[in-house]
Amino acid sequence: MVSIQPRLRSVSVPGLFLVLVLFCIPCCAEGDYSALAQDIPPITVVRNGQERTISLTDVYDFHGNACPGATMTFQAVRYGLQLLFGADTPDLDDLVIFSRSPGGPMDMIDLLMKGADKSGRTWPPAGITMAAENFSFQFLRKSTLQAVTVRLNDGLWPEDWFELRDKHRAGTITDAEEEKRKKDRGDVIGQFPRKPFTELFGEPEVYAFVAWGGLEQGEMRRLIRQQRKQARAKN
Repeated sequence: MVSIQPRLRSVSVPGLFLVLVLFCIPCCAEGDYSALAQDIPPITVVRNGQERTISLTDVYDFHGNACPGATMTFQAVRYGLQLLFGADTPDLDDLVIFSRSPGGPMDMIDLLMKGADKSGRTWPPAGITMAAENFSFQFLRKSTLQAVTVRLNDGLWPEDWFELRDKHRAGTITDAEEEKRKKDRGDVIGQFPRKPFTELFGEPEVYAFVAWGGLEQGEMRRLIRQQRKQARAKN
């Protein structure tokens, strides 16, 4: 069960936020999590004037299992918020996140930005593909007009990950390949939380930005539904 505990603060901020996020693949049974997953520091944010903490196991519960993509994204979000907000507690009304990676990032960022209501999950628009080079997340802090892009370092994600995933789904995977697939999944879940942020994502620089136009949350959902409908009609 997802546990996000609110504590009232003397902050009241209305607002809109934008999240472009994605989807995942199953791993372990719900609640069957390692001590490492339970002990990793949570993410603390302010939403609608309330302070909330989100743990990695909360993310697993929301997603339904311990997911490598969600694990990687949890660390990326922790790092991005640390770089942008420092010692300040991030207010979600002050935050915009862009992602172009399907997999666990979808549920992880949905839980962060939208809460634990699974009926509000975001679906990826047509054209977003699963690839390690898409494990990149852009964080924008509106109040300071600063942003940072956190991207998984090359070579950390197993090269044959998606090939073995597809073989597993198709039922054509060999015993040796299945053993490697399971080992790789366990390595990401077990090792990524132990690694320093810089080993996972390097040392990205915070930069200033200027933005034009706008995309509201309801508008984004409508456009995603429209794109997905058009993509299904072509197939």
